[in-house]
Amino acid sequence: MRGCCVSLASVARIGMSGVDMALDYGTRDVVLYIARMLRCFKASKLMSMVFLAQYDVEGDAVYEYKCGGRPLARAEFYIWSTGVVGDEVHDVLEDFDAVSGEFGLELCYGGPAPQLPPPVAARLSDAASRYGGWRSWQLERHVKKLLGLDIPERLSDYMGRLLYTYLRAEGFRLETREVCL
Repeated sequence: MRGCCVSLASVARIGMSGVDMALDYGTRDVVLYIARMLRCFKASKLMSMVFLAQYDVEGDAVYEYKCGGRPLARAEFYIWSTGVVGDEVHDVLEDFDAVSGEFGLELCYGGPAPQLPPPVAARLSDAASRYGGWRSWQLERHVKKLLGLDIPERLSDYMGRLLYTYLRAEGFRLETREVCL
């Protein structure tokens, strides 16, 4: 069974392993899915896109999207000079070949899109449609502004720290939105 939204009756019919299988994807799948939509991109752009797929920020509320109780992109983010970074995302990006693009070195992907639970694919597609046309520097600036990291002193104070640590210390409300019920 493919997909992530199942009824209790279908769980009884297919067993728990079928449900787990539908939710069994990783950061690599998320990165490749977005990369396929972007074609060529700078690493920082893709990093911001993965973050914006996993989180929504509205004032002091930060909504973390999850699938199966785990972060949607299966990534944990840290504060960095470019805004936020995820080690898991960075690890996947190391597998891409760099090519000379219009604005310097870019990463390109033209392979197949991985299979993801439909709500995850929808969330990633939404992020790509909203932010795919933005340049990497615009996305970095946008993410920093959303999180209040556009203040150099604050960015410096939290450099290298987990995003969760920053959010709690700065009084953000972190709420979960489960997309794979």
